[in-house]
Amino acid sequence: MPTSSRKIGYVLGAGFSFGSLHYAKRGQVKLHMPLQNTLFEEICRFHYKKIRELDLLAKVIRRYFSPNTSRTTRGKGASRHRDLFGISIEDVLTFFDEIATARSGDVDEVSKAAERLQILTAEYIGYLSTNGRPGQNRWLRAFVDRLAETDVVVSFNWDTCLDQVLFNRKGKKWNPAWGYGRTIRNGLKYGSHSRHETVPRRYVRLLKLHGSVNWVAGGQSRAIEKRWFFDSSPAGDVVMIPPKMIKPEINGRFESTSPASDNASEKHGNRALPQGFYRDLWHEAEEQLGNCRRLVFIGYSFPAADFAVSNLLRRAASHWSRRHGSPPTVDVVDPNCADLAERFHRSFGIEVPFSNQYLSLESYLGLPRAK
Repeated sequence: MPTSSRKIGYVLGAGFSFGSLHYAKRGQVKLHMPLQNTLFEEICRFHYKKIRELDLLAKVIRRYFSPNTSRTTRGKGASRHRDLFGISIEDVLTFFDEIATARSGDVDEVSKAAERLQILTAEYIGYLSTNGRPGQNRWLRAFVDRLAETDVVVSFNWDTCLDQVLFNRKGKKWNPAWGYGRTIRNGLKYGSHSRHETVPRRYVRLLKLHGSVNWVAGGQSRAIEKRWFFDSSPAGDVVMIPPKMIKPEINGRFESTSPASDNASEKHGNRALPQGFYRDLWHEAEEQLGNCRRLVFIGYSFPAADFAVSNLLRRAASHWSRRHGSPPTVDVVDPNCADLAERFHRSFGIEVPFSNQYLSLESYLGLPRAK
């Protein structure tokens, strides 16, 4: 029987960032890491001083998802669009993506609304990534401390809070110049030329499959920002896949090496990327997870309709099973861990015992790293 490696793969969903309890204040407003059902509310709270800028976006969402609710109120703050709070942004953007792809209906208005939503989201996540001392977050530091140099972290989050902790933590080899994996090194350049750009033989890989607020693509530049976020300008766009279940970017359908593309789906976040950028990044993640003896899912809900992620995980687990004669060990960390463990078993045929189910990041990090 082949010898099991020490390599552990961590798959981080939105619940991971939310579970870190990080927040930042803007005036008297306390802003939190969003989940798919709270993102629109948090964006409204963040942009409360210019809430009317969300009117067009809210109008389009309301037309398709809440046509019978109250209309925009006269309030000046976030309550102006409170009838839309709780709507899943993933559902909204998957629907928008379908309209844009089919080129049917109010495609121009919908495409503008989707682009505006992504810009507002990038601004919000960028603020959270640089305020509230994210690099000193207790739970993120505890998570980083348990990582071995052979581990891989696959994240669907855009924020750079974990990135900062990895970069600052003593004893951890990680730098934005090479820590995001080979696909990013091949496609994006770090904004500093230093000795840290020499890639070590072993390092924690942080593979961010939906992009990151400090990755820039646009104009003539493709770069990783040094400030942990990208301050929008005409020079480029933040690299982000919107939170949707349909992900045509992975297969290169919306990618372009030309910054002048008129395709509405290429605007903001996907322009001037290397050909096959997302495809190669997802393939690298699959390759890394396929060599892990243990997979730890933190704050990831296993949505049945997210076929791109499910298929990646299925191929990775199958790769390990073929080589070692048994599936990888699986841990689930989430307030709904029992339900998610059952869902994982139904989808992948891998048992998640009760001892491998954790209700919170705190309960998981309170135990030693698995042998």
